[in-house]
Amino acid sequence: MSDSESTPSWAGLVLPQPYPDMMRQHLFRAADRVLRRQMPIYSLRSWEVRREQIRAQLIHSLGGFPERTPLNAQITSTHQREGYRIENVAFESQPGFYVTGSVFVPDRLTGPAPAILCPHGHWPLGRYQEPVQRRMVGLARRGYVVLSVDAVGYNDREPMGHRRSWYLFAAGQTLQGVQLWDNIRAIDYLCSRDDVDPERIGCTGCSGGGNQTMYVSALDERIKASVPVCSVEIVSDYMEKAFCTCETIPGLVGIADLTEITAMIAPRALLLIHGILDRGFPILSARLAADRIAEVYALYDASRFATFESYDEHAYNEEMRRAMYAWFDRWLMGRPQVASHLALEAEGKEEAPGESYLRVFPAGLPAGAIGLADLFAARVECLPETPEPEDAQGVRQRQQSLAEALWQILGGRPLDVPLDVRLVTEEQRKGYRLERFWFRSEPDIVLPAVLARPDSGEAPDVYLYLLEGGKDALPEAETLSLLDQGHAVYAFDPRGVGETKPDRDHDFLSALALGRPLVGMRAWDTMCSVSYLLGRKDIGRVHLVARGSLAASMTGLLAAALDRRIASATLEALPATLCLPFAAEEADPLYLPGLLLVADVPDILGMVAPRPLRLERALDGELKSLSPDAARQALASALSAYQLLGAPGALALGT
Repeated sequence: MSDSESTPSWAGLVLPQPYPDMMRQHLFRAADRVLRRQMPIYSLRSWEVRREQIRAQLIHSLGGFPERTPLNAQITSTHQREGYRIENVAFESQPGFYVTGSVFVPDRLTGPAPAILCPHGHWPLGRYQEPVQRRMVGLARRGYVVLSVDAVGYNDREPMGHRRSWYLFAAGQTLQGVQLWDNIRAIDYLCSRDDVDPERIGCTGCSGGGNQTMYVSALDERIKASVPVCSVEIVSDYMEKAFCTCETIPGLVGIADLTEITAMIAPRALLLIHGILDRGFPILSARLAADRIAEVYALYDASRFATFESYDEHAYNEEMRRAMYAWFDRWLMGRPQVASHLALEAEGKEEAPGESYLRVFPAGLPAGAIGLADLFAARVECLPETPEPEDAQGVRQRQQSLAEALWQILGGRPLDVPLDVRLVTEEQRKGYRLERFWFRSEPDIVLPAVLARPDSGEAPDVYLYLLEGGKDALPEAETLSLLDQGHAVYAFDPRGVGETKPDRDHDFLSALALGRPLVGMRAWDTMCSVSYLLGRKDIGRVHLVARGSLAASMTGLLAAALDRRIASATLEALPATLCLPFAAEEADPLYLPGLLLVADVPDILGMVAPRPLRLERALDGELKSLSPDAARQALASALSAYQLLGAPGALALGT
């Protein structure tokens, strides 16, 4: 290499860091454009039909919205700052469910002003975070009335709960739906103010706040201009990342792509802002999403849609805020875009307001304030009671109807596919033969398994083990003991367990978004194991043993309830009811979306009747073992099903 080639260019480096993935992203996107030209394109009429379909399905999956009740708004304190004042406010989005926030009001308003709602996302300090406050100040000094409210579980609302609220799903609710209703009521509050022009409302937020911005803007047409930041992408990326309870909508993938949901904002003004180096919301996905959204805006007015990219990571930086100010100025103020150079000057240089300025209830929420657990309890209380069967025929009819309902909750029964069994090794050991093999429960699901069968020429019963840690969690001594008794032993790794355990830990979330809860997927894996075992001539009846976690026990219960080929089942532990808001992580997978609308744990236990079933430990509201008498009382309906089917002793409750 010559000296001239090794000498740095006089121009120096331009980018903060190299961008080696640019060409891959460019070519991927270019190919996507070519492919999409071959796909059907919406006409205005067909899109508007599709939009109403998405709207109805989305609201249903969110859990529906409650009726509008009085806001009972109050201003708890006021602070004057340079060029604006802060009014700390509270209102009730539902009776007793307090929403807290701050309104930044410009000085010297001459009439009703445009207003901006600013959801804050998952900042550690919520809306107190400095970047959130910077845009609040900047917008207020530019003449906007600005409202930022605490998301559920943040700051004043911390006691309400947030991430450990999966229990809402079982009652047909979602945290996303609760927060969306809070934001809709926040707009109600803004529109109730004399200093706000209800025809000029905007919304912007970053990350989780961008997610909230997208949904509220799609469903509330009072928002005339919207700026989601570092959030909009194609929905398939939800299969690639971890996300929060408040971003989870069961079955979202089957409703619409996020690009279609975002496109519901059309023809209102929409600016998407992204970070080119954002790892959480990759720029390639964001660009593909923008291309698809632009196609819908072209049916209306393409000038009302734009994108802006900043060479930064996951942020809402100064450059991004400057683009946001210009967008709102254009569509809500009627100002020319050249005014954007004044944007950051409006933010000022002094320290942004912190908690001392923004706390709404320094002494805590008012007496009688409720949280997510209370919303759940109220929803459960309103569930219709199902009459208990009075005879054996009634039990069988109920078992059949519950099976149909459970399959719907689990996303439908998968198609039977060839098991494609592949024997890996087979070896003779002292007194038994051990087989190692794998098979498929779905075309792209591989399940490693082992089968130990005694040398006896008969067709022994087999004990099928469903364990939290997979087949390696089965103690050898237990296997040998069963073999000595003349039984066969089968253990396998359900999907995502043991040999197929992924490096990531968000499959539970992605499965919910797909509309197929993970315990249901693994129950299907278990049923496919039963199909394999009963397809062998050298195996008799199948007895299921599930243990190691609550999720494993629920998986085993679902398999036994839905597959009557299972001769008996033993489950380690389960709550006696899911009508309680367990906040423990181990209980999260049990709250299948909409489950309590059709069944509770005792109902599913009763589906196994009259086959033998042993529940070693029934758990109370603190996930501690119930006494035998308390367990019998809590599971009375399951015991009744066994009694009516003539097998009163077949349901055993351990101590």
